[in-house]
Amino acid sequence: MGIQYYGICKNCGRRFKIMDGGGFTFHMLRCDTCGKHKSVNFEQLGELHLRYLKGLNQPYSLATAHYDNLIRELFPGEPLPKDSYEAAIEEFVGKCKCGGQFRFNASPRCPRCRSTDFEEDPNGDAFLYD
Repeated sequence: MGIQYYGICKNCGRRFKIMDGGGFTFHMLRCDTCGKHKSVNFEQLGELHLRYLKGLNQPYSLATAHYDNLIRELFPGEPLPKDSYEAAIEEFVGKCKCGGQFRFNASPRCPRCRSTDFEEDPNGDAFLYD
């Protein structure tokens, strides 16, 4: 489950939206240069995601537990460890228009000045998304 909240850049003062984490059926990545978000649906990943599920010792999420257990039992492909899975997704998603790379662990960045120095907006709404 992911969370969306707002940050305020300590460098230029811009208020901006930050999305951290994916959901039950998608991953959320962030550009390591400009901070833009990009989601990728598990269906788009096809066998790559199935191989990852095969290697888990528990369901990916409670919401997908039945499906995940079926994949672990029935999918004939080789399991894929988390590090290899995430690297393959980053390659699959590709480069951002700015030239940066979409990554799982990229820090949030101000869209104006690209600084990673920000504080959470105490007056901003935050909500969890699937």
